[in-house]
Amino acid sequence: MPGPTYAQSFNVRAAAAESAQAHQNEELGDQQVYDPMRATVQPSFRSTPWQETEGQEEAREHGRLLFVSESNVCRSVLAEAFLQRMITEAGLAEKVTIESKACRDYNVGDRPDPAVLRAAGEIGLSLAENKVAELFDPARDIGMYDMVLVMDKFTASDVLREVSIFDTISKENSYTRKVRRLGEFHPSLVSKGASDDQDIGDPLYGNTGGPEEQVAVQEVAELINEACRGLLAFLQGIDRRGVDTQQSFRHCLQDATQNMEGIDWMVPPMLQKK
Repeated sequence: MPGPTYAQSFNVRAAAAESAQAHQNEELGDQQVYDPMRATVQPSFRSTPWQETEGQEEAREHGRLLFVSESNVCRSVLAEAFLQRMITEAGLAEKVTIESKACRDYNVGDRPDPAVLRAAGEIGLSLAENKVAELFDPARDIGMYDMVLVMDKFTASDVLREVSIFDTISKENSYTRKVRRLGEFHPSLVSKGASDDQDIGDPLYGNTGGPEEQVAVQEVAELINEACRGLLAFLQGIDRRGVDTQQSFRHCLQDATQNMEGIDWMVPPMLQKK
């Protein structure tokens, strides 16, 4: 079972002060009263993220991948389905588990967008059964998954803004190295070089609906499909390395991500490692 979420927020407004303010407001009626406590920053206290015990980690041989998009009703859902089909066909299903989540809470609990369901149906792609949007939990998920694959610089920024904090708390780990752009594995996008060109944009942005939006979803699905093929090749290389070195798939995947070039340019400057 996954561990608890350690990120906790504490309300610094004292109950007595709040009661006194309420009484004062009642006496003054509609007069505007400035409450300095409302301008106080509510601090957020964090500890290290959830981690497997040493015994649990050593016993786990398979790798865990997580796709993250803005709302988990389109791009990350398609990526999860494409890669799941590919690893099953490649015989890696027992070595890799895949899930997807959202970095924003707009659609938590919602099914994939109808345009996505139509696009998947047209190409015979089976989405995860009973899939509903879930929210990325930084303190839990960055410890739970071995690789977190984001869709563009916006989702990367959302994820790294939270995850980078844990690098400053637990300096022996490098959690931000787990965060990768899916576009890094698309051969055409990689050849462009610039990080902005490796984004896989949101076809539902603006919610235009109609045939144009459906075409946009289909085009993005093709991009994701090709990127997942590149990711599959990467995972197959991890599997071969495990066979050659007699190490677990999990160990080889973790080692590979830690040795990849980081994307610290997306980390807030104050939290970047010196």
